[in-house]
Amino acid sequence: MKAANHAQPLPVYLQIAELLVRQIKAGYWHRGERLPTEAALAQTLSVAVGTLRKSLALLESQGVLERIQGSGTYVKSVQGSQQIYELFRLELTDGPGLPTAKILDVRKLKAEPGMPHLGGDVGGEGGAPCWRVRRLRYLSQVPVALEEIWFAAQGCPQLTAQELGDSMYLFYQQRLNVWIARVEDQISAAPAPDWADTAGVLSAGLWAGYIERVSWTAGNEVAEFSKTWFDPRVCRYSSRMSQ
Repeated sequence: MKAANHAQPLPVYLQIAELLVRQIKAGYWHRGERLPTEAALAQTLSVAVGTLRKSLALLESQGVLERIQGSGTYVKSVQGSQQIYELFRLELTDGPGLPTAKILDVRKLKAEPGMPHLGGDVGGEGGAPCWRVRRLRYLSQVPVALEEIWFAAQGCPQLTAQELGDSMYLFYQQRLNVWIARVEDQISAAPAPDWADTAGVLSAGLWAGYIERVSWTAGNEVAEFSKTWFDPRVCRYSSRMSQ
């Protein structure tokens, strides 16, 4: 039997690069504005200067930043940049925050009635098996939301919590060769689920922000259906658009 591939956390330099892009998109720094010095920024982010330089070099190669010798590092553009958490919309009330996750439960189940068809399979009763993943979401180590994620089990007959990292979309790319091309979010309010009490954030039955998301591949196939209950006291849903 083939050994399971255990997910590894993102390298620190990638985490810092993701956080910097989220901060730029949130308006911390604008196009043409100079970032703090490397020493000051490394101290603020609690990382070594060498690690920060690796993050800055990555963002420079992506066209997000421009480093001018003797002057500093400037915001160039975030248009068209594709980050790991590009489609993650929750932010702390006082800033974007770096997304991480804790897996609470992984089970193979039949799709629930009313769910969209996943991976070309028929949803609802009698549908093909799906994986249901429940997670606790953090932003910069602050617990902010509960997630319930469904995706087709075809192509992934066996799965353990250890194989799932902080980003499900990255897991889909690396394990299933599935790339998310677009998503649709429906936002409302709903009571937290009955399993919330075991997660340490929100309380079962307590009203919370609620997101239902459907994620499609470029071939217009539904790859994922998810439900998110978020705590509006500590985070918010944010979507930015520009021309």
